[in-house]
Amino acid sequence: MLILNNLLINKNSQKYQPFLLNLISGRRRLLSQDELMMVYALKTNKELSEDEIELYNNLIAEKQFMTDKYRDYVELKLVENNYFIKNEKADDYSFSIELTRECNMRCPYCYVKDRLNYNTSMTKAYIDSIYDFYLKYCDDITKITNTKNIRITGGEPLINDECVSLIKYISEKWYNAKISLFTNGINLLKYYDRLPISKLREVDISLDGTKKIHIDRRYNKSSSNYDIYDNIIYGIKKLINDKVKVIIKTVVDKDNYKYIMEFKNFLEEEGILDSKYCEWSISFTLDFKNELDIDEKYNNINEIQKINKYLVKNGIGYVGVLSSSNLFKVLSRPKNQVYYPRIYRCGIKKLAKCYFGCNGNVYYCDCIDEKRGIIGTFYPYTDLNKIEISKLLNRNIETNEKCKKCSYKFICLGGCPLSSIAKDKNESCGIFKDEKILDNLEFDYNSIK
Repeated sequence: MLILNNLLINKNSQKYQPFLLNLISGRRRLLSQDELMMVYALKTNKELSEDEIELYNNLIAEKQFMTDKYRDYVELKLVENNYFIKNEKADDYSFSIELTRECNMRCPYCYVKDRLNYNTSMTKAYIDSIYDFYLKYCDDITKITNTKNIRITGGEPLINDECVSLIKYISEKWYNAKISLFTNGINLLKYYDRLPISKLREVDISLDGTKKIHIDRRYNKSSSNYDIYDNIIYGIKKLINDKVKVIIKTVVDKDNYKYIMEFKNFLEEEGILDSKYCEWSISFTLDFKNELDIDEKYNNINEIQKINKYLVKNGIGYVGVLSSSNLFKVLSRPKNQVYYPRIYRCGIKKLAKCYFGCNGNVYYCDCIDEKRGIIGTFYPYTDLNKIEISKLLNRNIETNEKCKKCSYKFICLGGCPLSSIAKDKNESCGIFKDEKILDNLEFDYNSIK
C-alpha cells in the first residue's frame, strides 16, 4: 500500500512487524499495531482524530513523510546531482563469458534453453579476441590487467576437457582477476584438480532440492543415476573445505516448494548451509518478456504469493522477483547505512559488465535474446555500436516520461534494462504494476543488523 510516498511493508503479514519505507529517501520506520491503524486512516479522506494528527506531524518531523514542497526539492536535487554522466568509462572492466552453449542437463525452465546446442564453444582465439577488444577500446591499459572479476557461464562451463582448459587459460591471461563460475556441478568433482581453485571468487551451483527432487526435475525424470547428486554434494564440500565461496541456487515453483524444508535440513545435516563459505539463494523461474518478469508456466502470481507465505511461515523469508531486486537492496541495507537515491537502475558505464557470447557478439549484461542487447562484436572483428551504448548510458528515470510521473521511480529506476530490452520497451515495471503483490510484501526488518 502506498501512503504519502511511503510503501507500507508487511501490511498483511502474520509474522513480521509492519513498517514504512520512504520511496525517495529510503528511510524505514517500524509501526506498532495502533500506529498501523492510524496510518491507514491517513490514507482516507475522513476527519482525523487528535492521535492520528499527532502521528502524522511526528512522521513529518522525522522526515518519514515528506510535504509536497520538500519532496519536490529533494527530487530536484537528485536530478541535478545525478543527471549528467561525469565519466562514461568504467573504473573496472569486469565482464562475463558465455564459455559454451553445450549442456549436460535439459532443465525445462532454463531461460537460455532456446539457444543451447552442441559443438558451440569458445576457443583460445575467441578469448584472445576479448582481450584485444578491451585493448582497442579501453581508456587505461592497467584496467585490463587489473580486471577484478570474470564471470564464466554457459551452457555448462565444465562440460568437457576443452572448456576446463579454457578456464585455466582465462585465469592466466587475466592473472589479477578472480573468477565466478556458474555450473550445475555434475562434473565439478571430475575436473576439480584442474580448476584454478586459488583464483575462484565464488562458484554458483544449481540445486533444486534433495536427491530425487533435483534429478527428476533437471532430467525430466529420464535418469535414475542418483550418483550424480552425490558427486555434486561432495564437490560442494571440497570447495567449502578449500575456503571457496559456494552459492547454492534453488529454483522454486509449485512442484517443489513444499520440499524446501527437507532440502534445508539436508544441507544443514551435511554441514554445508552453516558454513561461512556457503550462501543459499532462492528464486522463481523468470520470463523477461512477461510483464511481471515471471514464467507463468511454472508459477502464476497467486502461486507465487502462496509459496512466499509458506517460505515466510517456515523462517526462510520472502523471495522477490527480478523487478523487486533493487527494492530489497534498499530494504535490507544495514540499519545505520545512509541511503543515496539515484536515477539510474544500474551503474552503467562503457565497457563495464559486458557479456561475450559464443556467437562473437558483445551484449550489455547477459544475452537474453540473440538479436537484442547487442552493443558490439569481438570476433572475428571488433566493433562498438555507439548508438546502442549511448541509449544505455542515458537510460534513467528522468529521460522516461512514464517513470517521471511514477511514485515508485526511485525504487524501480525504470526496471532491469535486460527486461526492458526483452519487452522492447523503455521501462520494465514488473511488480510495481501490481498492487496485490505490493500489498503482500513481507520482509523481516528486525533481522537487519
